[in-house]
Amino acid sequence: MTDPVEITIDELGAKGDGIAYYGGGSLYVPFALEGERVRVTPMGERGELEGIVTPSPSRVEPICPLFQTCGGCTMQHMAPEAYGAWKQDLVRDALASRGFEDLAINPLVATKPGERRRAVLTARLIGRRLLFGYHEARSTRVVDVDHCPLLVPALNALLPKLADYLPLFMTKKKEARITLLATHSGVDLSLDDVKDMRGGQDYLKAVEMAEDLDLARLSANGETLLERRPPLLRMGAAQVSPPAGAFVQAEESAERAMAKMILESVGDAKRVIDLFCGSGTFALRLAKKAQVWALEGEDAALKSLERAWRFGDKLKGIKMERRDLFRRPLLAAEMKKFDALVFDPPRAGAKAQCEEIAKSQLPVVVAVSCNPGTLARDLRILVDGGYTIASVTPVDQFLYSPHVECVVTLTR
Repeated sequence: MTDPVEITIDELGAKGDGIAYYGGGSLYVPFALEGERVRVTPMGERGELEGIVTPSPSRVEPICPLFQTCGGCTMQHMAPEAYGAWKQDLVRDALASRGFEDLAINPLVATKPGERRRAVLTARLIGRRLLFGYHEARSTRVVDVDHCPLLVPALNALLPKLADYLPLFMTKKKEARITLLATHSGVDLSLDDVKDMRGGQDYLKAVEMAEDLDLARLSANGETLLERRPPLLRMGAAQVSPPAGAFVQAEESAERAMAKMILESVGDAKRVIDLFCGSGTFALRLAKKAQVWALEGEDAALKSLERAWRFGDKLKGIKMERRDLFRRPLLAAEMKKFDALVFDPPRAGAKAQCEEIAKSQLPVVVAVSCNPGTLARDLRILVDGGYTIASVTPVDQFLYSPHVECVVTLTR
């Protein structure tokens, strides 16, 4: 076994690891900060942190006792000011890799513990014992979590009670995926990779659980078992009941901040395109002042958007179209007569779609991305097509993690 060594951390990596130049290469040390003198055990390219010899001025006490065991967070040990600068640098470095070296990056839009309304957890049966929580970092082991300081109180209150019921519905062959969403009308619970609960005693037990936990909706393996009341999220002047288990912005405060930036960027635009619109996170807010063409590949999301729009408060028209924008991107010719475009793709980005946007004459384009790498690639396409980047704002949608959301406004 390799003996521990004492080293200095030279910089902080993109995934939050401290990086030390040691033994002719780079040694990655989780939970170490730039400038610290640390004691580590080298294990290939990684170093196991054994102790802090000289701590960084930016080191703080983590807010969770499971930090360094649970893999949900990696950066609780870093002070807010340094943490915000690091997340700015993640965006800055990604953009620089595509030739955008001198762009001004706005300060990070911060979020706080206790604000995350959506969580995806894992449950596993080991004999008769239930493990319910998050995976350990770089491991398939599940860490028991009965309270997470990042979650809204409604979800934390549910975790211990839910753990009592989960073994009734699980199989020993698979991990179960548990998706929790705190809505204004109650918790929406979606279980995947569990037993077939559509009939018999399992269904009756599921109904009992929904009643006992006061769930708004309960779904299993993609099907709604029971909706006691619609799970509702407010998006501008409308209330949306999203599909069970569907993508929803994890932090409501981050969603509001991004929506505000988008509305300010499109200004007085009368006709706006919203690509990858989901259930209407931005389309419903844009429709307060503009006619919107909303495109999305998932039928269930569009149906949620349509219901929300029909009962919204004084909204303008939204034309909705189901379209796989990866296989059939919106063409530049179809963008004529529109004043602005917003796109918020998955982590893979929107390369083919950006190639079409770059050919258009849209005066304003707003890009929303959860992946700085693919965002930088897509921005390169747009700028090479004649657009100018007007603003870049990182948003801390995923607190204490190396993930960062970003809103970028471009003009021509």
